[in-house]
Amino acid sequence: MSVTRRGGTTREHAREELRYYGDEAHRWYDWLIRVSGGQQRFRTRILPGVALGLALVVGLTAWAVTPRPGKDGSAGPGHLAATPVAAASSAAVTAAPSPTAEPTAEPTVAPAGPPARPRAQPAGTSGAFPTGVSAANTSQANAFANFRGRANDVVVVFTARDKWSAITGPWIGLEPKFFSNFPGTWVVTVPMYPEPSGSVDTDVYARSHLAACARGEYDKYFRQFGQWLNSKNRGDSFVRIGWEFNGGWFVWKAIDRNNWRECFRNEAKALLSVAPQARIDWSVNAHTPLPDGGDPFAVYPGNDVVDVIGMDTYDQYPPSPTAAKFDEQCKMGSPLPGLCRVINFARQNNKLFSVPEWGLVHQDTPAGRRGVAGGDNPVYIQQMYNLLLRNRDILAYEAYFNDPDLGNVGSSLVNPTQHPNAANLYQQLW
Repeated sequence: MSVTRRGGTTREHAREELRYYGDEAHRWYDWLIRVSGGQQRFRTRILPGVALGLALVVGLTAWAVTPRPGKDGSAGPGHLAATPVAAASSAAVTAAPSPTAEPTAEPTVAPAGPPARPRAQPAGTSGAFPTGVSAANTSQANAFANFRGRANDVVVVFTARDKWSAITGPWIGLEPKFFSNFPGTWVVTVPMYPEPSGSVDTDVYARSHLAACARGEYDKYFRQFGQWLNSKNRGDSFVRIGWEFNGGWFVWKAIDRNNWRECFRNEAKALLSVAPQARIDWSVNAHTPLPDGGDPFAVYPGNDVVDVIGMDTYDQYPPSPTAAKFDEQCKMGSPLPGLCRVINFARQNNKLFSVPEWGLVHQDTPAGRRGVAGGDNPVYIQQMYNLLLRNRDILAYEAYFNDPDLGNVGSSLVNPTQHPNAANLYQQLW
């Protein structure tokens, strides 16, 4: 389906417009509910049945084709079973359980290709695991750190998207108020190519630019970007190229699988050619198929150009009102993967995983008005903490998205406090 881009310009340190396109992005959810006879029937009868069927088919197939462990350290045949997550108090999770894979029906090893990059190092931390926040300036990041009583190990930032010069030489690090003196690690979120000005057919635009990128025409820009990282003494930053490509809201959507994969590979290799310590984060949006309805993992670029398997995930589509519901959405598989699949994929491919954006979703948002947002939900906070703690051995970093915009997700825990109960628990846990 072709989509006309909404008008407007991109400020150099603005938050990306992702959830602004929420209605468009989640039409699949409404369609499934409608054809299955209502939301309650979908959740209690249709979704479990589909999941079971997929589990049997994909699980047996994966078992048959997955290689056994070798002396070279290649991935093994499957995963250890983890104890299901239970609702727990903050006191109950102070001791970290033994690292283990998350239970899911879809163990996956990347296709054979060039030699994999050695496993990257996670962000530095003095706590249980590397943690941070998405912020537009140092003041916002410091306010979040003060709220929870713990310094930010990482800060997630976004380049502008309107022109190449704003991508290759962004606003980040221009001065102390824009993180030049930030003592932790930058997580820089970068588009594959600029967005168009004005209204265009984004499908046509995406196909044209993905093809040009696959031919290597944008490599020079990513070498420039790598040189910029070096000039800021941030050559070891995490870099999210073409994030949330599986949704339909960004013009680097994976509308052409082969060209998208080759585009990512070209840009990652160009960046690494001048900034070899950069840590490349391949970031998927949770519970969202490719534009053609397929599995986002079908366009995985390869272990030789990826260091971190990331997922942006929020308490919506579907929400997690109970620990059991959290487990269900976490373990969702193809083509609507949840965070547990990301963790398992990372383990099988000797990679780290990340959660660059996560948070609650206010009831007075587009998702909330549809009845698919969790609101002030301490359960989600607790279960995310449990999951991160249990898998901290391969956690590159996680960052809460503290945004009060009700046209977006309305996730703010502080300044303002939109979710007081959840904010109180987050404060205790973090």
